Amino acid sequence: MSARRLFASLARDGKLKLAAFGLAVFLWVLGRVGNPAQRDLVIPVEIRPADPSWVVLTDPVPDTVRIFFRGPQSEIFRITDFDLISVTVPITEMSDEEMVIQLQPGWVSVDGYRGVEVDDIVPGEINVRLDRRSIRTVPLRVSTSGALPDHLVLEGDFTLTPDVVQVDGPASLVDRLDSLDIVPVSLSDVDGPARVGTFVDTVGMGPVTVDPYTIALRVPAEESTERVFTGVRVITYLVEGTGPVQVFPENVRVTVTGARSRVSAMDPDILRAVVPSGELLDLGEVEDRRVPIRVEGVPSYVSVVVSVDTVSVRRVEQ
Repeated sequence: MSARRLFASLARDGKLKLAAFGLAVFLWVLGRVGNPAQRDLVIPVEIRPADPSWVVLTDPVPDTVRIFFRGPQSEIFRITDFDLISVTVPITEMSDEEMVIQLQPGWVSVDGYRGVEVDDIVPGEINVRLDRRSIRTVPLRVSTSGALPDHLVLEGDFTLTPDVVQVDGPASLVDRLDSLDIVPVSLSDVDGPARVGTFVDTVGMGPVTVDPYTIALRVPAEESTERVFTGVRVITYLVEGTGPVQVFPENVRVTVTGARSRVSAMDPDILRAVVPSGELLDLGEVEDRRVPIRVEGVPSYVSVVVSVDTVSVRRVEQ
């Protein structure tokens, strides 16, 4: 074979191979684009009432549906469970508080996926419960757990900032609230006067929001101290028909314990041990009666221990 005939044969075979390769590429593209593929994913259902005076009471039933997609293979297999696709159900007209809604393919957004369409939705309908929207101001309640360390005591009341919140949600839930708790604050972690951050306890409240959600609890904790008052006089008040009464012992010892600022500021002159008047009723002329006493003039958040629980009383002879 001459050189000219050899080169002509090679050129003819190269054209055939190039044509075969082009045909293969064409058939591959036709298979990828020309023949639509299908895929299905489980997608959440999202309800959006157009009227702001209505809110969703509970999750729709069911709250997820299976969406069947159809489109080019090159596009449809890009869709994943992580694409945040949802069935967004717009409710433009309220017919009842409980509604059965037929799902429409147009409520599934497939923007960004060229040629992809929603082929079917299973199940094709959902049940939705709605309620009138209610907004109220509700007071908060203090909630704590544990106890202060042994060397600390309270010198005043717990206080919340703020002590009220605005509650927004379904009327059937919001209107029955008279107060809300905070997430309990652990007192065992307090080492002195503290302002502890916490939250409104919304567990089990469903589709209800509160504003603000973050709350500060003031814990007025101080070092505990003790102080002893001796010679505190025991007094009685005259009771009609009884006359003067003699008390024994006439003086008692009072020990107070509480926050240092409160105990240190106490005036011993305002302390008194008192026999309740009711204990002196019908006291006989020669009767010697043991009666309890109470201590007055003690500030709040201060505890008291008296050297004796009871005293002896008898009428003074006229």
